[in-house]
Amino acid sequence: MNRVKELREEQGLSIEELAKLLGMSDKEYSKNESIDEVRLFTPDELEKIAIRLGVPKSYLGGRTNYLSAGERQFRKEIKEVAQNGLKTGYFNGMVPDQYRSSVNQLCTAANLIRVAESIEELSDKVSELNDTIYSYGMFVSSQP
Repeated sequence: MNRVKELREEQGLSIEELAKLLGMSDKEYSKNESIDEVRLFTPDELEKIAIRLGVPKSYLGGRTNYLSAGERQFRKEIKEVAQNGLKTGYFNGMVPDQYRSSVNQLCTAANLIRVAESIEELSDKVSELNDTIYSYGMFVSSQP
């Protein structure tokens, strides 16, 4: 099952709703969605679908992993706890020995989250570049 169809069904959206969003018939939309790749949708159509489904466009193409709102909130909270601990000096030699391991794990988790987010941002930028190159290639190939 492709990601567009999977998310549409998870969110309880009808084919008719997304077809209307894209200005196409239900039959045409259904045909495009039934393909296991999103290649039948134009980049503009994918952008509209991504916005409606609340995911990055690169996720629909299978190039990145999607993070739910809950996962993003969890990451944010871990980073905030680690940052607040560093700002207040709590982590700087003032941690009781029984909590030192937990604090180290929290700081490591916050750093790993920052690395993962950097990789995700880079992946999104690469995907956007690939989309631009693809659309430019389609434009050039359609010229006489």
